[in-house]
Amino acid sequence: MERDTAALLWFGARLCIVRTDGLPRKSAVNPPSLFNAPAAGFSQAIRAGDTIYCSGQVSFAEGLEAQAREAFTNVRSLLAYAGARMVDIVKVTIYSTDEQCWTKTGAIRNEFLTPPFPAVTMVVVKALADPRILVEIDVTAVIGAG
Repeated sequence: MERDTAALLWFGARLCIVRTDGLPRKSAVNPPSLFNAPAAGFSQAIRAGDTIYCSGQVSFAEGLEAQAREAFTNVRSLLAYAGARMVDIVKVTIYSTDEQCWTKTGAIRNEFLTPPFPAVTMVVVKALADPRILVEIDVTAVIGAG
C-alpha cells in the first residue's frame, strides 16, 4: 500500500503540510493544440497536486462573444489535457476592455459553467496584451472538486 509522506512546518503564523514523498511539486501543462506558451516563456497551466492554475486564455475571433466562447473552449481543452473537467473549476477571473462584458457573456458563461458556480471576478481593464483581444479568462481548478 502506498503511503503519502508529509511534514508539518511553520511558516509565519501558518502551519503547512509539505509533501516529502518525492513527487513533483509542480508540472507544466502545455497541450499541443494551444498556443506554444513555452516558446514565449510561460506555461499554459501549472498543475500542483490536484490544483490546476491556468494562464489567461484569449482569442482573436471577431467580437466579444465569439472571443469569450473560444477562450472558454480553450480552458476546457487545457483542463482536459491536465485531467480535469469544467465542473472542477473553483475560481474564474475575466478581464475585458468592454464594460458590458458581464451582461454580454452571461449566456456563454452558462454554456460552460454549471451550479454550483465557481467564484468569479470580473475586471474591466483599459487594454489587454493585444488591441484585438477583448476578453481574457483564467481559471483555477481542483481535480475531483466537481
